Amino acid sequence: MKTPLILLLIIAAVLGGSLFLQEPNNDISHRTDLPWMLTVNDDGSLSVFNLKLGESNLTDAIKKFGRIEDAALFQHKDGSLDLEVYFGSVMLGPIKAKIVTRLDVPQAELNALIDKNPEREGSPTGDWKFALRNYDSGWLAQQKLLNLSYIPGTRSLDHAFFLKRFGEPSMMLQENENAVSWFYPEKGLSILIDQEAYEVIEYIQPSRFSLPEGAVAFDKASLPAAN
Repeated sequence: MKTPLILLLIIAAVLGGSLFLQEPNNDISHRTDLPWMLTVNDDGSLSVFNLKLGESNLTDAIKKFGRIEDAALFQHKDGSLDLEVYFGSVMLGPIKAKIVTRLDVPQAELNALIDKNPEREGSPTGDWKFALRNYDSGWLAQQKLLNLSYIPGTRSLDHAFFLKRFGEPSMMLQENENAVSWFYPEKGLSILIDQEAYEVIEYIQPSRFSLPEGAVAFDKASLPAAN
């Protein structure tokens, strides 16, 4: 999975407040749009937050998450481009989080956007970031959602929290001594669990899911002992 570059900018900043992911029974019993409520549809697509990746567009996301806080193009070292849109404080029941979506836009159209938005700056990965200022808002609103990334506004989540809600992953990757990624290819899901930073949950259509190099079979024995 390729983590959206704008996430690195978000995680590098301090998220405001003391925010906890809770689930009081009287608040979530009627909800169908919490992060662990995802469905692989009969056609192989993925639905989460009541949005269908590959079919729902940015207008649908705005109706769900509220106003856009930022949009940017990222140019990678191989010349390829990604268009990412960032939603700030999103409330889903008792949950407060930040959400990023990558839009499914042909590279030729993204190149045309760079011609209209030439001002660039560096990003933490070494790729170029182009702030999206000159664009057709109607065109942007109709672009399909390629993936979604969800960043809970808390650093108190642990492995047990994710096991309870998502089940055991099939694969994992130890990113460093503090962080591990879990992968659920059949669900189009990956979860970054970081003891020193914010967790990131990513969703993409299972047919587009790809495991990173170095991923190994999940080993429950590798989990830290419960406190």
